[in-house]
Amino acid sequence: MAMGEQRRNGRRPDTTDQTILSALAKDARTGITEIAALANVSRATAYNRIKRLTDEGVIRGYSVVTDHSKMGLGVTALVLISGSQPDWRANREILSSYPEIEYCWYVVGSADIVLLVRVANTNQLRDLILTRLQSLPGVTSTQTLTVIDEVVHRPVVEPTTTD
Repeated sequence: MAMGEQRRNGRRPDTTDQTILSALAKDARTGITEIAALANVSRATAYNRIKRLTDEGVIRGYSVVTDHSKMGLGVTALVLISGSQPDWRANREILSSYPEIEYCWYVVGSADIVLLVRVANTNQLRDLILTRLQSLPGVTSTQTLTVIDEVVHRPVVEPTTTD
């Protein structure tokens, strides 16, 4: 990797980039003309910034944000899984195939895996946990935290400055 390429890929987004990212986070369908106006740059600059942010992997894609309850998924839960380490690779593929799982993180701490799951009702949650998750290779225990209110959901978390 060339020195200039390394410096460019390691560069943190500046305030113009942050303005562009914030606009896209609010509505990924925002047009380039509006983004340019918000960032106080030309359309060409806004386009080139978005392309650079995409090429550098800062922007990894665009998505639709849905209201899960209106889609019939009224129960959200975090499931913490503890188990033996040798089975993590096999379980990655199995967990990836479960459509109820929105997020899956392998973590360090009192649990080994944390899942964010969305299901229609508690019967589906029970079946997911007792039938499928607890029967995975190496799983020794699960703990379930049922979400009662989603307070913050930020599609883009901006770095804070520390002085």
